[in-house]
Amino acid sequence: MQFCTHHSKDLDNAFASLSLVEDPSPSSDATRNPPVRALRQGEAHPSSPSPIHRATPARHSADSAPPLPSTELSTILMALRKLREGLLATSAIAPSPVFSQRVHVFNIRLAILALHPPSYHPSLLYLLSVLHTKDHPLPTSELSEMLTYLILDLATRQDDLIAAHAMRYNSKLKYGYESRIVDAVLRAIVTDNWVAFWRTRRKVDGYVRAVLYWHTEKLRKTALKAISRTYMSCDVKWILQSTGGEEMSWEELVQKEDIGWIRDGDKAIIRKPKTRA
Repeated sequence: MQFCTHHSKDLDNAFASLSLVEDPSPSSDATRNPPVRALRQGEAHPSSPSPIHRATPARHSADSAPPLPSTELSTILMALRKLREGLLATSAIAPSPVFSQRVHVFNIRLAILALHPPSYHPSLLYLLSVLHTKDHPLPTSELSEMLTYLILDLATRQDDLIAAHAMRYNSKLKYGYESRIVDAVLRAIVTDNWVAFWRTRRKVDGYVRAVLYWHTEKLRKTALKAISRTYMSCDVKWILQSTGGEEMSWEELVQKEDIGWIRDGDKAIIRKPKTRA
């Protein structure tokens, strides 16, 4: 609530503006493996002594500046992890799993936006396999939402299309699950159809878009490879549409992928024809 209050005027950018950080050794501890959108250039790592280690965000006076979104996100994720551990420890004597369901749903949504799989993936599995029961079922819309995240996570981040299709099929049999968005994404990934992928990604909400983030780099490289092998020159706008749905500028794409193509106005010179001797 405090995080949303501090950044209420531009909540989406409070998540989206965070820099991306690669961590080769994921951990379930949000303090040792911060969200991918967890650090800005020049910030201290959460593993170093800092207010990040507190279980609750520090209070701030009305005149003081709110902490950076990255710091707050890591603090919130760590606090949620501790809360989930406490709920798990008392689950045997808990009369109802409803409160635990609410905690896990909130944690999943937040961790997905923060691009932090160690926080959302275990929660998804526990929520769907343990907390969702006949006596205390999740609301139908919420069940469909969580299944969507899990299926797409299998297909994108985990790159396991077999498991994703199996989950899609079993969810339909068990819960009557249907999703045209999921079907469109799975088809696009199987066929490397980047046009359909970017078109679908533009239509979905921020949570699904965040899950699809895990496939964007692979698809961008696939599109660039196909373009470089097919064309000698190409329209810049079409290249940007094909490699990122126009979410990146030409300069950002060149820097990100180390592209050596020469731009000539609205065209990109991919390779020059060989001169005949």
